[in-house]
Amino acid sequence: MNEELERALIARFQRGDATAYNELFEAHQRRVIHIALQMLRNEESALDVAQEVFLRAYQELPNWRGEARFSTWLYRAALNVCFERIRSEERQRRVRDRAEPMDTAAPPENTLVGAELQAAINQAIEKLPPRQRAIFVLKQYQDYKFAEIATLLDITEGGVKASYHKALLSLRELLREFAPEVPATGLPDLGEEIEQEN
Repeated sequence: MNEELERALIARFQRGDATAYNELFEAHQRRVIHIALQMLRNEESALDVAQEVFLRAYQELPNWRGEARFSTWLYRAALNVCFERIRSEERQRRVRDRAEPMDTAAPPENTLVGAELQAAINQAIEKLPPRQRAIFVLKQYQDYKFAEIATLLDITEGGVKASYHKALLSLRELLREFAPEVPATGLPDLGEEIEQEN
């Protein structure tokens, strides 16, 4: 959806046309859910994030002044809600770690190597610090350019590139730990992608 149509729909919504909000919702819902899914690696949590983001948008739109693109604001809000959830989950995990460990049965060993590798990738992404995780997800799964990520996260493009580089290094190290016999394929060459955009 282009910026002109976005602004027209917001103006209609501000004049009381509820269908305009529905059009904005339809245009951006899948992208918001996808960002949240890649950040949180959990479908139910991603849907919860999308619901919260669009509720915030509905509450904000009557007073919207259009200082930034609505889609930029929306995706930034999605990332912020994801960051809040990640911090909350980390606090809960620390509480659980202090509790007595439960005796659980080991998972069956009949999973496919592909499923194991995907699980290792998911676990590695979850271990990244929130900002690195956001930058990796936006770059790898959403195909954002470094400049666009910088705008979304309100940091410099150089900061985005540095964080992306650190995320790749961390993921490669973490994937060696989870699957030492499987090379960290699928991750881009560290310098190659950064150079392509310069």
